[in-house]
Amino acid sequence: MTGPRAMALAALLAVAMPQGAQAQQGARLWTTAYTSTGACRSFSRARGPEAVSQAVTGYAYPHPKGSAAEFIEHTAAHLNAAAVGRADDAALKARLLAAARGKALTRPDFGAPGGSSPTFVSAVVAINVGYAVSYLRSRNALSAAELKEIADWVATLSRNGGQRAGSRDHKMIVALQPLIWAAAIGDTAGVRKAAGRVAGQFGQFSGSGAFAPDLRNNNEVIQHAVHAALIARLNGFDLLNVKRGKYTLNDVVRLHAAAVQANGSKAVRTSGDAQEQARSIFRKQGWGTHLAWIPAYMLIGDEAGRAAVRALDRALARVDGKPYWGMQMGVHSGCLYGR
Repeated sequence: MTGPRAMALAALLAVAMPQGAQAQQGARLWTTAYTSTGACRSFSRARGPEAVSQAVTGYAYPHPKGSAAEFIEHTAAHLNAAAVGRADDAALKARLLAAARGKALTRPDFGAPGGSSPTFVSAVVAINVGYAVSYLRSRNALSAAELKEIADWVATLSRNGGQRAGSRDHKMIVALQPLIWAAAIGDTAGVRKAAGRVAGQFGQFSGSGAFAPDLRNNNEVIQHAVHAALIARLNGFDLLNVKRGKYTLNDVVRLHAAAVQANGSKAVRTSGDAQEQARSIFRKQGWGTHLAWIPAYMLIGDEAGRAAVRALDRALARVDGKPYWGMQMGVHSGCLYGR
């Protein structure tokens, strides 16, 4: 391997551990080292099997019964309970196996109403399940046969997630999802390979140091890039300092944080979806319009980046007192990474 790809891989291997985070031994995902107990308890409940549709549609609120959004929310609530020692492992395993055996959410429905692509939603479900599998593996609660059943289901979700991935945020989450899964099942080689793919999605940052030309679309990409950087760093790889043109991801986040703070609560449109109405991203919770990547970045960012993001966090706290919970991240970042 030569050229830019080899340079990117070399950068991934040259890890300088950040303040506030330590690399784990081997490929791992589930950790309570950074858990915020208060944020976890604000939305925690152990849930068992439930009826889940085979069809997966775009995001809609209120969440329809049996929808992907409901499944993501309920799994996240169970993981929050797990993070504070109140999980029902048998119930969590039962709901994953029931979904896998029923081929839940494996039929993308592009004709149904709802925002975002159903295949994008498929990738979020796979990430959500990856965290649940990692937790159950940490408890030795899955047999090899049970893990295979869930893995086969996740493989279908992953394949579906890659369909019609035209936007930058969709491409980024498609790169993130295999990284999450490899970490969830303890596949160190898989983590290395997936981290390289994420780095490849960084491409060439714009002259102004951004993924996308508008604030909201840039934020939609950053939430998945930061999530990937956190999981990579916890497993000994560095995505924050892979340079593209003049910029690194640390630079992009620092510049973006200042721009978001300056914009405040003003509603903005996204170039990622021409049909989407203008919305404010200056909030801690939401489907895609949120700043729930902040706790994840605060664990791993460089000094300049963390200073800019800390200022953004303080400004946001004055208008939104809720814990961080961005559904497209698949888990409550304010719970798992909010310490």
